[in-house]
Amino acid sequence: MPAIRREGEGRRRTHGGRSAPMTPRRSRLAIGLLLGVLPGCMVGPDPTPPSLVTADAWHEDLVAGLTRGKVDPGAWWRGFDDPMLVDLVSTAERNNFDLRTAASRIREARSLYGIAAADLYPEINANGEAEFLDGNQANSSGLPVSDENFYSLGLDFGWEIDLWGKVRRSMQAAEFDLQAQVEDARDILVTIRAEVARSYIEARSLQGQITALRRIVAAQAETTILAREQFQQGVVTEFAFLQAQAQLQAAEAKVPSLEYELATTINRLSVLIAEPVGPLRDRLAATVEDFGVPDPPREIAVGIPADVIRRRPDIRAAERLVGAAAANIGIAEAALYPSLRLSGQGGYTSTQFDRLVMPSNLGGLLAIEVSWPIFTAGRLRSVIDVRNEQAYQALVSYESTVFNAIVDVENSLVAYGSSLREQSRLRLVVDTYDRAAMLATSRLEQGVDDLEALLDIERELLGAVQQLAVIDGQVAANAVGIYKALGGSWNIEENTIDAGAAIVIVEDAG
Repeated sequence: MPAIRREGEGRRRTHGGRSAPMTPRRSRLAIGLLLGVLPGCMVGPDPTPPSLVTADAWHEDLVAGLTRGKVDPGAWWRGFDDPMLVDLVSTAERNNFDLRTAASRIREARSLYGIAAADLYPEINANGEAEFLDGNQANSSGLPVSDENFYSLGLDFGWEIDLWGKVRRSMQAAEFDLQAQVEDARDILVTIRAEVARSYIEARSLQGQITALRRIVAAQAETTILAREQFQQGVVTEFAFLQAQAQLQAAEAKVPSLEYELATTINRLSVLIAEPVGPLRDRLAATVEDFGVPDPPREIAVGIPADVIRRRPDIRAAERLVGAAAANIGIAEAALYPSLRLSGQGGYTSTQFDRLVMPSNLGGLLAIEVSWPIFTAGRLRSVIDVRNEQAYQALVSYESTVFNAIVDVENSLVAYGSSLREQSRLRLVVDTYDRAAMLATSRLEQGVDDLEALLDIERELLGAVQQLAVIDGQVAANAVGIYKALGGSWNIEENTIDAGAAIVIVEDAG
């Protein structure tokens, strides 16, 4: 800022020749003008939540255990009654990398809102200047300058009055963006909890498959020993003995592939909870006898489609983005209208430092600038068209998100019902084959049946047992899928993530 100097009735440095002291009358006029324009108005559409008509109920028939009660899953993972699952979810909430990144994005969005809100207020800067002149120096005319020092201390300010709501619309857009980030973080939280539960269930399912396979291998090993003895006695042919041996070897060959799947599942789980894989693998191995695939809760409330629209974070995030896009239209429309900017500067100037801060050395100026874009070759109108199309795209994206969410729930209900029915039937199949194998073994020992009948039954039993172990895991995983599709739970357990992250993620976004 060019310095303004005043010393009694001495010389004054001016800013473009317009500098003048602020008289009381001018001050009152400026204040009156300011109060008259402050309220202003806001151009552009007011953001309103989009609305959709949804069905009154789910199309899929609800199987036993699913109810139409109000959706309020809470800490749904506790309903599986598995303390290790609860501990893993809590660990993921504290450590997961994606959750920590999401919390950082929320803090970033809050700061961006603060930047937008700052434009609603004047910007004030303090400045000071000291010039030390030497009488031996010459000015631009070649004449020597006086041996005189110069000091100044003052303030300058600038303020663009928000006449048409440009700044307030910017604040609206920033607020909606912040709320969208909160919902995105909630969506990540729901997903992380579900993925931890699914990975844990898959690990327990694979452990169960390996345990069941080893029991079958042990039974087939006994059958192979029996076949060898009967072959040596001439009771069965060599072909029957070799068939029993090959069947045993085929069963044993399946164990390494299951162990590989288990290792990769545990590795994936370690990434989700952000902890080393070694201790996690040891914990799972140490508890394999105590915990199998956790059973889902006996009753799951699925509500109605309208509940999903209210609860799912991805839908709520898409709704906030529609609001932000609508606010951006107002920002673009405000550029069509005149802008009013107040600026000023003032302070103390003196050639004597000890006399700087004196009433006689006080001076300043106030400037009012009006700007109105007269001709922009259609650029501003094109910007408005762009914002309108972006708002339309946000609305279509919202509608797509809602429909995909409804389909997601429908699919999860179908998957859960199908897996539950398959589980019930497979349990009967395994029980039947198990009793048949015991009977066939007894009849073979008594010489009533041949070895081939027992081998056929053991082969079918192996397949049924493995399939049942798989479907047990699918039933539990599909129950998790229902909770996730319904919007999961937003609550944060105590001592999870960091304090700021916990607050911003669970805080109601309105």
